[in-house]
Amino acid sequence: MIKDKDYYLDWIYGRGNSAGKRRDLKAIRSLLKDLGDPQDKIKVIHIAGTNGKGSTANFIASTLAQTKKCGIFTSPYMEEINEEVRINGISISDEDFFYYIEMIKPICENLNKIGLRNTYFEVMTALMFRYFYDKKVDVCVVETGLGGLLDSTNVVKKPLACLITTISMDHMSILGNSLEEIAKNKAGIIKDNVPVFIYPQNAVAYNIIKKEAKKKNAPLHEFSFDEITIKSQNTGYNQFDFKGYSDVKTSLIGKIQIYNACNAINLLDYFKEDFDLDDNIIKEGIYKSKNPGRLQMISTKPRVLLDGSHNRESFDALLDSLSLFNYNRLIVGFSVLKDKEYKYIIKKLSEISSEIVVTSVDNPRAFEAKELKEIVKKDFSKVRAIENNISAYEYTKSRAKNDDLVLWCGSLYLIGEIIKYESK
Repeated sequence: MIKDKDYYLDWIYGRGNSAGKRRDLKAIRSLLKDLGDPQDKIKVIHIAGTNGKGSTANFIASTLAQTKKCGIFTSPYMEEINEEVRINGISISDEDFFYYIEMIKPICENLNKIGLRNTYFEVMTALMFRYFYDKKVDVCVVETGLGGLLDSTNVVKKPLACLITTISMDHMSILGNSLEEIAKNKAGIIKDNVPVFIYPQNAVAYNIIKKEAKKKNAPLHEFSFDEITIKSQNTGYNQFDFKGYSDVKTSLIGKIQIYNACNAINLLDYFKEDFDLDDNIIKEGIYKSKNPGRLQMISTKPRVLLDGSHNRESFDALLDSLSLFNYNRLIVGFSVLKDKEYKYIIKKLSEISSEIVVTSVDNPRAFEAKELKEIVKKDFSKVRAIENNISAYEYTKSRAKNDDLVLWCGSLYLIGEIIKYESK
């Protein structure tokens, strides 16, 4: 246990995350320069997109870790901040984490004096790059936090590859009010002569990505849903064929994870020789991959399913995946942030729920439980508000019989609180 752990955590959390208001990357670039620009001394696979970034990043990193020392940077964390920075599946230790915070803190304080204040996420980005460089990773998989063009991870001059997952409407107040604006932002990670791997996109998003790739002379690697043969979908795994790969399995369930896996395989197949991969290693890495908080069954008595879906596209994928489960009643626990498409989510939940319990989450953009209850009541009468989310979670479990299913959804922040509670 680090003696001053709370002090360091308070410092990093206290930096907030106002990156959406930024118009440049001067602060993070200045911080990284003082750290020796580690981001340009390691091999980076850079991932952007609206949904599926975390799953796709984990598919790739899980596979590369079979043969190499592979770092991965994803957010948000579920239980501990250390989870955001991992090497071959192992989170950065407290000792290493606070060693790098001690290294970074005085640099940030000096930059503050000249008006270059690094946010929470920028500090985490800088820490991650320096840690991976010092630990001599062979490659690292880096997920953007928000957007692409002005995301703090978009400081690598020449990544090994760029990958873009599905693009849809989310974070409109920051990224833009149209799919075109959002796609332009995500495509901002594309670099000169660096291969780009993409998920099958809406025509608007696809044309923007294609145009940017052509402008940067970046080879575009695509796949289509027609190249996938789904053999099995159930509550334990998916099984499918894709291109030359037969009987690929994912332990991450839901049809969307088949598509995310194919995006990852497309990239992994391209780098087979570079990272000593073969078909079996790739298939094993895909199957071993985990991504907490995404269609995760956290309890069996009663059955409790967690899913962090919080926008229209990801919520539609959740609804599709619910068809894999047999249940009598669906008891839903729910909270959501005010800047999400909450009316759509509530409408869909009201069509499938037996009862809904709303709660609050520790985020300034979140609804209070009583406020959320009044909104839900417009579509669904059998709703209860319990402000404390753990009390609400326990209440939903108490309401469920053996043939019922409890679903908690709407916010990754909320899902993280439940996972942390259940792991104690």
